[in-house]
Amino acid sequence: MDGTLINAQDALSLRVIEAVGRASKHVPVAIASGREPADVARYARELGLKTPQISDNGARILNPVDNSTIEAHLLDEADARSIIAALGPRGMRFFAVDDWHLARSVADIETWQITVIAASTYDRDAPKDFQEATVRAAVDLASEQVAAILSVGADGKRWYVNYTRKGVDKGTALRSWARRMGVSLDGVVFVGDSLNDVEAFGVTGLPVAMGSASDEVRAAATETVGDVYEDGVVEAIERFIAPTGQFF
Repeated sequence: MDGTLINAQDALSLRVIEAVGRASKHVPVAIASGREPADVARYARELGLKTPQISDNGARILNPVDNSTIEAHLLDEADARSIIAALGPRGMRFFAVDDWHLARSVADIETWQITVIAASTYDRDAPKDFQEATVRAAVDLASEQVAAILSVGADGKRWYVNYTRKGVDKGTALRSWARRMGVSLDGVVFVGDSLNDVEAFGVTGLPVAMGSASDEVRAAATETVGDVYEDGVVEAIERFIAPTGQFF
């Protein structure tokens, strides 16, 4: 979502809203984001999407119409507590999705029904190399039960490491979403810009990288479109979903 559908100001362009809305009348469309469910549901509704959506870096499939969870994969509470306890001494902050609630501190966590923990450095204006090194080092908190997947914010400045249950990522969520929707993954176009999109690139029929994507992400894609400020998603829809303009 960040850097693909929305820009660094968290805004959807009018062209994206219109193009996605038209496409969704002909094919199922889903957001797949590392963001919390409330954000994904809100943007889905703004885009006019009523089908299941993916949040929590693949750990949740949700219904944006009534803000309900269709499927969720929880971290073991002991694992979640261990990761959170280790982040502070590393100079990192976090947010965690606890059920549908966004927690930014241990005191905010109510149920420990945690699907994803996203950690980053405190200073978003710190040098990129410092942020990347800090976040990459935190990958070692992964374990036999916990996966650690990197991502980068829409502004390219903020690096994150996303902790989910082992084997849970955007790729696994996309497989489940496709089964639920009754569609073949071979026919799915997936557009992304960050490292946490690579797993989904690996299972979809046509992986498309945004123009702002890193070389590593581009290498995992088959096609490339413009960046978010060039409405790359609209380009992807026009080129790969409706190349003959049948619903435009």
